[in-house]
Amino acid sequence: MANYSKYSDVDFARFEPKPSAYSQTAARKIVEMPPFEGQNPQKPKMELVRRKKKSVRQAREEMRENAFRATAILCISLVFLGMFAWLLYSRLRVDELTREVDTATAELSLAQAETVRLNAALDSMISLEKVENYAKNDLGMTKVEGYQIEYIDLSGADSVSVSGQKSVKPTGETTLTEKLLEYLKAE
Repeated sequence: MANYSKYSDVDFARFEPKPSAYSQTAARKIVEMPPFEGQNPQKPKMELVRRKKKSVRQAREEMRENAFRATAILCISLVFLGMFAWLLYSRLRVDELTREVDTATAELSLAQAETVRLNAALDSMISLEKVENYAKNDLGMTKVEGYQIEYIDLSGADSVSVSGQKSVKPTGETTLTEKLLEYLKAE
């Protein structure tokens, strides 16, 4: 607290408001403590520090270094901005492709359902009963009777018959002259 000697004999307490029951607080008044032993009660002295004047050459070098730093920071910022833009573009492209795949999947499931429906319709159209009814009613066909069946016996020897009642012997049994004579006769 400041100590003013001019007003030390005047009591200013009568100008302070009287405490009422509502305005009283439990907070204590802050009182300045005397300094501890060995502690300097005076404030530290402040000194004005002046910078040394720089030469023109030093100022230019400092400006060049600052410009280089600013350029480096700008380049790094542009690289990060480009990477961020590429990341956003790739995410956007992935979303578009995902939507296309979902659309194609939905179309595929519809086409598969249509295929199942058409196969069921085809199966119902080509049932054995319908074919039999069509053959009987529209074409006038009848079922095969037992007497109409003819069996072929293939258990005999193999032979080839040539037109004109000529017979050919199995291979390996005819001679060259016989083959030549048969060829001439055939012409």
